[in-house]
Amino acid sequence: MNIGLQTFTIRKAQKKNMEAAYLPLVKMGILDLEIARIDFTRKNAEMVKALSEKYGIRPVSIQVKPKYVFGDVDGVVEFCNITGCKNVVISMLPFECILGIEDKFYSFVATLDKQYEIYRERGITLAYHHHNWEYVRLSNGKTRMAELLSRTEKIKFVHDTYWTARSGVDPVVQIRAFGERLLGIHLRDLAFKKKLLDVVPHDTVIGEGVIDFERVLNAAIEVGCEYTVIEQKTDTPYEDIRLGYENLQKIRSRIKEGTL
Repeated sequence: MNIGLQTFTIRKAQKKNMEAAYLPLVKMGILDLEIARIDFTRKNAEMVKALSEKYGIRPVSIQVKPKYVFGDVDGVVEFCNITGCKNVVISMLPFECILGIEDKFYSFVATLDKQYEIYRERGITLAYHHHNWEYVRLSNGKTRMAELLSRTEKIKFVHDTYWTARSGVDPVVQIRAFGERLLGIHLRDLAFKKKLLDVVPHDTVIGEGVIDFERVLNAAIEVGCEYTVIEQKTDTPYEDIRLGYENLQKIRSRIKEGTL
């Protein structure tokens, strides 16, 4: 299980020049990418393919808005076929679900396994990526996350350590709840800072926050997670990626040595 990058982290650089954005990652030894925040067009697919052939970049997944996952299957699959990507990740809940319209949420959940089969028949694995909205409780007292898991059987999941921890849930507990349905993990750390009279959560360099990534990586291995990617919202992405990647490599070394 390699450690890659979720390109939300470098979204501004990626938008300006994809090759220039990816080259510093290649120099760090980061080749696995979950590609997000681009238009999933044939033109961009050909660019990703060219960069893969030139630098050895591997698009392990693409993160796509729900309206395209459901409304443009042919376009999404074409992007995957050109780039060699085998995984598509639904980026978030539809907006009306986030607003709390429960019948819309349950309608969305009911479509997930059906859509999974549509992509599976085209050679693609479909997964769902969560935020903190999924930990909100519904009128029946259950969380959206619990309902997502109990009312589906096939759709895979991409776990986000930051949003889980920020919601007061242990990321390792959530990883084990996903079990064999866990496709990937967004490795994202959580820290807190004082702002006036409040304490405000924010993400930070991996290894500098409160999440225990030794436990996270061990749990990922236990359940057979396919990939992990660093993600962070930061104004200094490449420096923070480098530091976080170095910290994770140290943890991986200890895991391999059996010292955890």
